[in-house]
Formats: sequence, C-alpha cells, structure tokens
Amino acid sequence: MAQAERERLRVVMFPWLAHGHINPYLELARRLTSSSAAGDQIDVVVHLVSTPVNLAAVAHRQTDRIRLVELHLPELPDLPPKLHTTKHLLPRLMPVLKSACDLAAPAFGALLDELSPDLLLYDFLQPWAPLEAAARGVPAVHFSTCSAVATAFFLHGLLKGGDREPFPFEAIGLGSAEEDARYTQLTCQDDGTALLPESARLPLSLARSSEFVAVKTCVEIERKYMEYLSKLVGKEIIPCGPLLVDSGDVGAGSEADRVMRWLDGKAPASVVLVSFGSEYFMTEKQMAQMARGLELSGAAFMWVVRFPQQNTDEDHGVARAMPPGFAPARGLVVEGWAPQRRVLSHHSCGAFLTHCGWSSVMESLSAGVPMVALPLHIDQPMGANLAAELGVAARVRQRRFGEFEAEEVARAVRAVTRGEEGQALRRRARELREVVVRSDAEEAEQIGALLHRMARLCGKAHAVPN
Repeated sequence: MAQAERERLRVVMFPWLAHGHINPYLELARRLTSSSAAGDQIDVVVHLVSTPVNLAAVAHRQTDRIRLVELHLPELPDLPPKLHTTKHLLPRLMPVLKSACDLAAPAFGALLDELSPDLLLYDFLQPWAPLEAAARGVPAVHFSTCSAVATAFFLHGLLKGGDREPFPFEAIGLGSAEEDARYTQLTCQDDGTALLPESARLPLSLARSSEFVAVKTCVEIERKYMEYLSKLVGKEIIPCGPLLVDSGDVGAGSEADRVMRWLDGKAPASVVLVSFGSEYFMTEKQMAQMARGLELSGAAFMWVVRFPQQNTDEDHGVARAMPPGFAPARGLVVEGWAPQRRVLSHHSCGAFLTHCGWSSVMESLSAGVPMVALPLHIDQPMGANLAAELGVAARVRQRRFGEFEAEEVARAVRAVTRGEEGQALRRRARELREVVVRSDAEEAEQIGALLHRMARLCGKAHAVPN
C-alpha cells in the first residue's frame, strides 16, 4: 500500500495531570506511532492532552505524529495555572486539582470536537472523559499506568469490601479483609467538594472502557492479577509491556552528569538509591528518621529529595530542607531530579530504597536491582507486597504507612545489601531482569496487538494485520 493510501488512526490521549502518568502515555504514544508498531498499513497520530504547565516540561517529546494539546482548567482558590499539575502540589490541594479537572469537561469536549479523533485513551481519575467521547460517537479505552494487582485490589475493595470478602491473594492483602477494606476507604476519602466521589472514579472508569482495558504491565509478572482484574471488570486486559522510559541524555557539566561521575567512583553494587517519587513530600520527622537510618545502615547512598513549592503556615509539617546538621560522609543528596533508570543501571547501584510506585518497581526490575520497600500511600503497598512476593524486596517495618523509625530503615537496607538474604534478593532480581527486559523488547508484538484492538474498535481492523 503506497504511503498516500495508508489509513490514519487519530488517537487522543488524556492522562491524569501527573508526570508519573504522562510519561507512560507518551511512551505508549511513541511506540504506537513508530513504523515498527504501525507496520505499512496505518499511520497513528496521537494528540496528548494536558495542562500548559505539564506540557511545557515534555515539549521536547513532541513530534510530527505526537502532538501536545493544551487543556485549560478553571482557576480555583489556591490553584493558579502554575499549579495545574501534581508536581510540587501539596496534598491538601489535590482535591482542588481534581475538582478543577472535572470542571474542565466541557473544554475537553470542545477539544474532541476540534480534533475529531477515532479513539480516546483516558486515565482512571477522569471517568467523565469517555462520556464526552461517547457523545461524539468516539470509542474510549481506559489505559492504566498502575499495576494490574493494585487496580484489582482497589476494585475488589470497592465492589466487595462491604461484604468483607478478602482479596483472594494473601501475599498482596494487608492482613485481613477488614484491613483491606479500611485501607481502600481511606485511600478513596475526599473532602466532599468534588463533583465525583473519589470511590466512584475507578469503577466508573473501568466500566466505561470500550470492550477492553489496557494496562502497563508484563504478563509474566502479573498474569494471575490480570486474570482476576478481567474477572472483576468483565473485560479483556491487554498488557502493553513495562513501557520503560529512557532518562535522557546526560549533558556534560549538568547535575545529572555530576551524579553519574559520583557513581563512577564507587565500588560495584555498593550504592543505595533512595527516592520516593515526584508526588510525595516527607514530613520533618520522616526526613529526620530517614537521614539517621541511612547513616546507621553504613551503606553509601544517593538520596533524591523533593520539597513543595508552596510555603504556608498550615503546611508546616512538610519538610522544607534537609534535617539540621545532616552532612553524610558516605552519601550524596540530589534535590529535585536524577536520571533514575541510568542510576539503577549503573554498576555501582546495588539496591533501591523506594516507595514502590509502579514505574519505580518496573525500572528496578529492569535493572536487576533489589528493593528496600517503604510504601507510603495509594497503590504503593500493593507494589511493595508484589515485589516481596517476587522475592526481590525487603520491607521497612512501619507502625502505619508513613510511620517508620531510623533503626528499621537501617535494618532493611542491611538485609538487602549484606548477608545471605541480600544474596538471594540480588540473585532473584537478576533473574527477573531478563523477564522484564524481554517483555520490553517484545514491543512490536505487544503494541501491534493493542493497535489491532484499537483499530477494530474504530472499524479499521482491515488496516492492520491479525
């Protein structure tokens, strides 16, 4: 089929307003639009929709087939346009951001009118998005950047928690049906101001997905959880692979270059990378316990820290700086950002002290690096429990999520970096590295299968091979 005769599939992507969601959507867009995925029969063009502040950070990833489209949210109290993102956003403002996004439904509908897509891929926090698409005759598919196990855990709790029916996978649950239900309800709490109850977002989003649900995952890692999620949803689960994103170039003289040069001077597998993602800010107490725990562990470490941009009296519990007097002899503190995948793949990186967000779990597995698991909220306990079940993580004991002591941090770090337990964790991590890397390398097969299902939804199945 000549280039001029190739059929075009126009896709709108609408991830949640967090870079931890936007980046997997962009990586999926890159793979869908590549010639290896699309073959010779169809051109895929993606319009990724987000707020201007989010798009500014990923402008360099725009191509002739991946186009960035601005969605303007209404300005609400305490939420100017520069805060229309989860990055640096304080927890108390998260409900406000969700409300602003919900109020942007008419503006999003207007973008669909303008773009005339064949298909919408949307995130779980915007269950109104598929309704806007359906009103225009456009099929819509839920694409989850979270693990299948976490999605199944929460959906189970929301659908069956009231009956105290335990999550059917003991290794993932939190100890009892009551505790699972309590955590689910706690995670879904809202302040009553949102247009949608928090507990309704995930079930509605999955229910409104056309025919199937796409998930960022590896079949070999999550097969049984995908099967259970499919049973709960009543739809097929299509895996898209781990969708690993490269950290980008490390320019000479940059902060990332300084980080990599520091690692170059360390012994093999001697450094612990410490990072808790881009959306969680530790309290002063947590920072103090973490700092002391890292020093007690005796391990060399690289600690990536982040502080919120806002500074108000009512947010006084959130740390604004490193603990007073903290001057580690064996550690490097990096504020803001570090090239995480490159650090994990460096020969000197021997462990990852992580919150166990799904992308971090996938990156750690892909590098063959065992984890020190310190889940703090949302889906992280499920990621930590899965990593422990897989035999690649030791847990930091906590009284409750977010309440940990320095001695427990040190104990878990030593467990991963020393002795027989550490050897077993490292050996298992190397085994799973091959599984995840192979899954990511099978890009053409996985993305091709997704593309075929997408095209069939749009009545263009003839344009892609079976």
